[in-house]
Amino acid sequence: MSRQKKPRNKRYSPGRNRCGVHLRTEPWKVGAMLDPVVAVIDELEQQGTVNVDEKGRAIVRNAADGQWYTASDSIMGIVDAFEIHQLRCGRQMPLEPLRQLVRKLDVGMPLFDTDTVPARAALTVLRAEAMNMRADYARDLANTVSIQDKLNTAREAGAP
Repeated sequence: MSRQKKPRNKRYSPGRNRCGVHLRTEPWKVGAMLDPVVAVIDELEQQGTVNVDEKGRAIVRNAADGQWYTASDSIMGIVDAFEIHQLRCGRQMPLEPLRQLVRKLDVGMPLFDTDTVPARAALTVLRAEAMNMRADYARDLANTVSIQDKLNTAREAGAP
């Protein structure tokens, strides 16, 4: 080291790269998660139908990547994430209307206003809760749900 350059006495701390930011400052991320489910409920209330794949399962289109996904798996992923959040924070989340919606979509039962209105209200509460999450916490929830899903898939495949 040259004599003119003094040693740095302050330790290096890397930037937080937007980890501490709340999702209310990035509402499009919350919208990308919840808007496809809201679109299914809108379609049910307005037209009385849902988009289905060749096997007759309800599907949703993700606007972020343009892919079609099974509606029940998408909704249950949201339910699983907020169930973990409920356990971590101790606040009750209205998840039962979404579970009931998934059960009825899975078996092809008719859906009425008594099913869609509580599900829409539950999504409103979940959207408000998600807006108060930090981005790194939401990313951790998504990773936890992904790991949980892969473990369930491995168990079903017969892994010990």
